[in-house]
Amino acid sequence: MLKVFLLIYSLLHILLLPVIIPWELRKRPFHKWILWLKEKFGLASKISFSEKKDILWVHAVSLGEVKAVSQLLKKLSSNFNILLTVITETGRTYGENLSREIPNLKIHYLPFDLSLIWHTFWKKINPKALILVETEIWPNLITFASQRVPVFLINARLSDGSFPKYHKLAFFFKPLLNLLTAICVQDEKYLHRFNQLGVKSEKLYLTGNLKFDLSILPLEFSFLSFLERPIVIAGSTHEPEEEMMLKLFLRIEEIKSLLLVPRHPERFSEVWKLCLEMVGNKAGVFSYSDLEKLKNNKTPILTSQPERAVILVDRVGILASLYGLADLAVIGGSFIPHGGQNPLEAIYWKVPVIVGPYMENFPFVEEFIREKAIIKVSQVDLEETIKLLLSDKTLRREIAERAYQRFQALSGSTERTLAVLKKFWP
Repeated sequence: MLKVFLLIYSLLHILLLPVIIPWELRKRPFHKWILWLKEKFGLASKISFSEKKDILWVHAVSLGEVKAVSQLLKKLSSNFNILLTVITETGRTYGENLSREIPNLKIHYLPFDLSLIWHTFWKKINPKALILVETEIWPNLITFASQRVPVFLINARLSDGSFPKYHKLAFFFKPLLNLLTAICVQDEKYLHRFNQLGVKSEKLYLTGNLKFDLSILPLEFSFLSFLERPIVIAGSTHEPEEEMMLKLFLRIEEIKSLLLVPRHPERFSEVWKLCLEMVGNKAGVFSYSDLEKLKNNKTPILTSQPERAVILVDRVGILASLYGLADLAVIGGSFIPHGGQNPLEAIYWKVPVIVGPYMENFPFVEEFIREKAIIKVSQVDLEETIKLLLSDKTLRREIAERAYQRFQALSGSTERTLAVLKKFWP
């Protein structure tokens, strides 16, 4: 039965390639097209490492997943060379930055999930094991790799939205997921859901959420020292959340500086135009990259200091450190039906966090909300909530401290996950 469905899945995958390829290329600058195509078809040159160690292959789809496994990668790299595959540009950029800290880490786009491609790609790397992150369940890859090495799914979750779909296809996913050596899940709810899909209990391990094991590199932002406080960061925003925040900036005079950080780099130019159109003649509008260039060229940043300013952060991989500047964080992807973005980077710096009604991708947030460690509001109530928090420094500090204490209590998943992995190789 599994073979039949793999055949159907592969045929559909091939048929969709003429749609997938143009869609993905348009997200990327032209100079990256050839590299992307080569790597997606497994045609790039052989992947080689300077150190003679076994290779571990880790696949994390995007920025959030790469960040989540970064501490685990650092620990694994002491004994293994690491090949990290990703799908998105943000994930690749962050991975390339991470490779400066982990010299024996190489980055590659995940090839298309077709058996013929895996035969070619596998010969280039010959890994000791394959580690998939969160919900990266690629049927042909799992089937192919599980015949050769241990295959793990770590930091695993099945969201409220995706679980019903998996459950309807349990006849397909049950044999597929049981090919995995072990599944390390984030919490009891997800463990129960994998069990409901028919995964054997002995393959399931409750290890917690890797996203709680943060270690953020402090960066130098002296060229932003002209910003007046309070500073509000809208992090990992999606359309139309930038417009929402700009409207609030214009209405709430207490916000002296607004840092807008769009989630997807391909939207930087459109958000920049929006900033100029909405705020250009009412406050200072700057792009992060322009300010950084002035600093690097030793050119004076500003001739006069604006009373209020909007900064478009048009650079990937710095949001986690940038939160350290903020007095208040508004988490993007949570005011539209997207599922939210990670609030933990702000909490790490003891910055109070506001989220919208859509945070289902991060179910732990509900516990923080119950403990009054994160503020959840509708878009209608966001304005009054921002005003309240900016007017009360003590309240901001109390919320941030409660969140930080809870965050600390939930850490330790990296070590628990590592212990599971080590059970299955020498």
